[in-house]
Amino acid sequence: MFWKRLDSIWITWENQRRTNELAKALDVSLFKYLSGHNYFLRCLLLSAKTSLRLFVSRPRTVIVQNPSIVLTTLACLLKSLIGFNLMVDRHSNFKLETMGSPLLKYKIFHVLSKYTVRKANLTIVTNEFLKELVETWGGRALVLPDKLPSLSLAERVDLPGKSNIAFVCSYSDDEPLDAVIESARLIDPEVVIHVTGDHRKLNGTIVSEAPPNVVFTGFLNEGAYQSLLYSCDAVMVLTTEENLLTCGAYEAVSLGKPMILSNTKNLREYFYRGAIFTENNAAGIAQAVRASIFHSNALRSDVMALAAELRNSWQVDFDSLRALIDRHLAEQVQD
Repeated sequence: MFWKRLDSIWITWENQRRTNELAKALDVSLFKYLSGHNYFLRCLLLSAKTSLRLFVSRPRTVIVQNPSIVLTTLACLLKSLIGFNLMVDRHSNFKLETMGSPLLKYKIFHVLSKYTVRKANLTIVTNEFLKELVETWGGRALVLPDKLPSLSLAERVDLPGKSNIAFVCSYSDDEPLDAVIESARLIDPEVVIHVTGDHRKLNGTIVSEAPPNVVFTGFLNEGAYQSLLYSCDAVMVLTTEENLLTCGAYEAVSLGKPMILSNTKNLREYFYRGAIFTENNAAGIAQAVRASIFHSNALRSDVMALAAELRNSWQVDFDSLRALIDRHLAEQVQD
């Protein structure tokens, strides 16, 4: 199998649900290269593995995930040398908020970002705004939001609150954790907010000084994570980034759970049913939590209807991507 030429392969340097779901749907061989080394050694090792895979397999079509921008740049450099069509699943990784940053790492990122957009045959993004941006930079884009995941490990578990809210958190800079913690002081103390993710990266006082109705779950395995979301009354996913469609919101829809989401244009337009939208401040979040509990029955009904709509619309977008891949393969066979 290692020496066999493959029509299409997908290479990723991260383990993301979107990639796993989409590669499976496309029936594309997925090569997942991971490393726990520091950034520079990680890039060197994974670049070597990726290059070897591409030279040995010599695929006709390559799909890579961005992030990583280094992986995407490497694929662009090897594209003409090996002779494959390149598709980049970029989703929302554009870091637009750093466009004017004086930091060298962001200047390099944006130079490589525009180069890879122009060099790739297709860049897959999650919304129309990013599609227009890619085309402005001289690339070709297709919109494909995340597929609603299959969360088959979810089981009902007992939770301590009269009502329970799951705050899906990775402790990224765009997540208003401080506002969520403060919002817990403003709501009924019997309403418990469960904050997911490995909180060991936080300052210890943030955890110790949080109110009693904030529970830091720590890192959860996949089954425990799915079960927490399934057992909560609502799922809260907040971001300060305007063009981000959050994975936690897709997971909430898949499980039929009411959502509490940040009041951004893209989130409002895509998750337009079954959600309460809030500004990223304590008062707004507290009000959204109360509203999600008060309107829970109507929100659950709306989420179920939204799930059916999103599955249908995703299939249309996916069929467009599948047709593009088939067309590229047919053109290469003719050549």
